[in-house]
Amino acid sequence: MGDYFQTIADIDATAEEAEALGARVVAWLVSEGVVHAERTSEMLGRPVYSPGPRWDDVTQWPKQSTDGLAVITRRTVFWGSLGSDGSPVCPHCSARADVAPWPGAVEVWRRTGTAELRCPACGRMVPLAEWAWEDDRFAFAHLGFEIWNAALLRPEFVAGFGRVLGHRIRTLAGKL
Repeated sequence: MGDYFQTIADIDATAEEAEALGARVVAWLVSEGVVHAERTSEMLGRPVYSPGPRWDDVTQWPKQSTDGLAVITRRTVFWGSLGSDGSPVCPHCSARADVAPWPGAVEVWRRTGTAELRCPACGRMVPLAEWAWEDDRFAFAHLGFEIWNAALLRPEFVAGFGRVLGHRIRTLAGKL
């Protein structure tokens, strides 16, 4: 068994703007009837918004329950795709960084909010948050939206997050 989750991470939001952007998305979701305005329960110690009357409209399989939506507004290494090494992929040349030091860079970003990784192919130093990750393994962000134990979200709904935020988003999924 286990718990499944989906995460939508805003990879451009700064620490200073995360709260306001999170509130903007919640206001959009409430106005669309996707979630209720009040947080009613907790998942993993995080308050969650319960599904609203239009929740089924945004999922691929209607009538499946959910534990709700949590908004995370602090520096977080979001993860997904358990069972994969999820190697980083250079955004400039698409080369994989198969070997160390990328795990160390992840820990530096977790502690400080900034880290760079040199591409083994093109030699560029690239901020860790800019790298793509095989199997959607990681997103480094100050703002994320976690949905627990729900049917997969419709791609057009997920794209709406990017439009409302005005930023690039990265989606991840996994199981605890």
